Amino acid sequence: MNREEPVLQLVDVLRTDFRPSSDTDALNAELQQALCLPYRYHPARLAIGLSLQDPSPPTPVQDASGRPIKGETLFGHEEHDLAVWLGLLIEHSGTHGITKRMLQETVAAHWHRGMQRLWLHWTEHAGQDILNFYASLLDTAGRSGPSSS
Repeated sequence: MNREEPVLQLVDVLRTDFRPSSDTDALNAELQQALCLPYRYHPARLAIGLSLQDPSPPTPVQDASGRPIKGETLFGHEEHDLAVWLGLLIEHSGTHGITKRMLQETVAAHWHRGMQRLWLHWTEHAGQDILNFYASLLDTAGRSGPSSS
């Protein structure tokens, strides 16, 4: 851990900008429109959550030049929502004492991997049908959930 950067506090996450790659941002916008979702953070949350289902670490993103979303928007402004997301991200990373920069990089990587998987669900598994898309996601969640062991 870089000693120059302080350990992250929950309140810091609220004000932090999280940026996807430019490709991820484009897919995020396409899915938002295709699924009739009112806010950019909806497909982003789905993507990050889908990525967190995979226990392997996501590949770091080299190009985090997409449009930013503030932490309070991406993860919710309620402390319990933010704590759950942060806990999942930190636990998945296996890192204690995470810094803001490390969290931004982690989120970008999960957002990218998850968006690639969401796009695959949308185009191949669901045939660009909204009901089939959500059914496909539910099926994936059911296979990776606690009762699937």
